[in-house]
Amino acid sequence: MIAITAATGTTGRHVLRALAAAGHDVRALVHSPPRLDEARSYGASEAAVADLTRPDQLDTALEGCDALVHIGPPMDPREITMGQNVLDAAKRAGVGHVVLMSVTHPQLEPLLNHQSKLAVERHLLGSRLPFTILQPMHYMQNVDVADCLRTGVFRQPFSLDRPLSFVDLADVGEVAATVLSDPAKHLWATYELCAADPLTGYDVARVLAGAGGTDVRAEQVDVRDTLPKDAPDYTVDGFIRLATHYDRYGLLGNPNVLRWLLGREPTTLAQYARRELGTG
Repeated sequence: MIAITAATGTTGRHVLRALAAAGHDVRALVHSPPRLDEARSYGASEAAVADLTRPDQLDTALEGCDALVHIGPPMDPREITMGQNVLDAAKRAGVGHVVLMSVTHPQLEPLLNHQSKLAVERHLLGSRLPFTILQPMHYMQNVDVADCLRTGVFRQPFSLDRPLSFVDLADVGEVAATVLSDPAKHLWATYELCAADPLTGYDVARVLAGAGGTDVRAEQVDVRDTLPKDAPDYTVDGFIRLATHYDRYGLLGNPNVLRWLLGREPTTLAQYARRELGTG
């Protein structure tokens, strides 16, 4: 049995679907009862509610699990605490393999979400738990293809001239399933997961236009305008730091590791866009 945290989130549901498609029994851990049926719809064989800030709930949630995929909540001030709690519970439960979903270049100290991921990586390294760390790049799923084609605008909260690397979460899920299908081959590894096409905002707009057969223009917006009005200060600060860093430096990675793990070329943004539109 493989447990997965944040099983119905953007990352979690892609990983859960891939694990189920590969024939794994998966226990989906979710934060509220309404998410239980959703987790089962993605292929979970079991689903349970577990508050990652409550160690007592985690002991029960991980009982009988051979492996764990941990996905921390993005831009949450409690992410480090949650990660440490889950890893400690995994050790108590005798989990034999932890797959930690981190981020490419977690050592970027100005970025709050990278700080949190790095702290959880450190805790895992000190736990003596057998592990594989996955470090995905910026998600293609952050690009809402249908909305961009409907409005004719691709918006991003940093420089349209700054290149950014991407990765398709379907590829990330496939890698997680590969790792957990042959864990001995991937023990103690840290894998950067990145597609092969770094793109500026203008490039993204051109790719979307080509996939949809319509004009799409790129537009830079204020990061504050992309966040919910009730977003907590920590989250607002985190996204401002992220946009500021991307605006100045971008974020780039190398596709060689992902290409090797997939046994094929990583999905491109054009392929992702066509798949989202049902034309690929």
